[in-house]
Amino acid sequence: MVLNIKNSFDTTIASISNGYPAAHNTGTLADFPKLHPLIVHFPIVFLLLAFLIQLLSFFVFKKELSWVALFLVVLGFIGSYLASGVFHGGDPYLALLDPVTRHTFERHEQFASYTVWISGIGSLIKLASQFLFKRIIFFEILAFLFLGASAYTIAVTANMGARLVHIDGVGVQGNKIPLNDNM
Repeated sequence: MVLNIKNSFDTTIASISNGYPAAHNTGTLADFPKLHPLIVHFPIVFLLLAFLIQLLSFFVFKKELSWVALFLVVLGFIGSYLASGVFHGGDPYLALLDPVTRHTFERHEQFASYTVWISGIGSLIKLASQFLFKRIIFFEILAFLFLGASAYTIAVTANMGARLVHIDGVGVQGNKIPLNDNM
């Protein structure tokens, strides 16, 4: 019985391995037909950290941490714009999706758009607070609120994306993704 399981496993691995193109594992960007999964992790980390650092900056190292929060929210905005716009390829064929998966995908798209807008506005507010208003508490609180909102929207976007990949199998090994879509 153990031998049958091992043979079955070896056969499965061999069939999976044969499905990869010859360029797989070359150490170049050609190994990644979709760049969205690589780029999307930057705004997740940067926007969540910007929110936490902004909160911390109210209590300790106010000036220094304010600069760090500014840096992180601007990078998070740029990353969210790139992930949802420039490198967004890999949209599934909507006709192939069941209603629940389609709804998940639509919410993923909706909250990604919210993230770009809210983090962009948060970046502008943080820039204005840092340079124009010299970190007046009102603008620091306003920036904190927008950074909190962007942390929430990026968390929902990430959750919906994870559900699409890990529960619904969308995008895994090109599942339900157009073959000519290479972003």
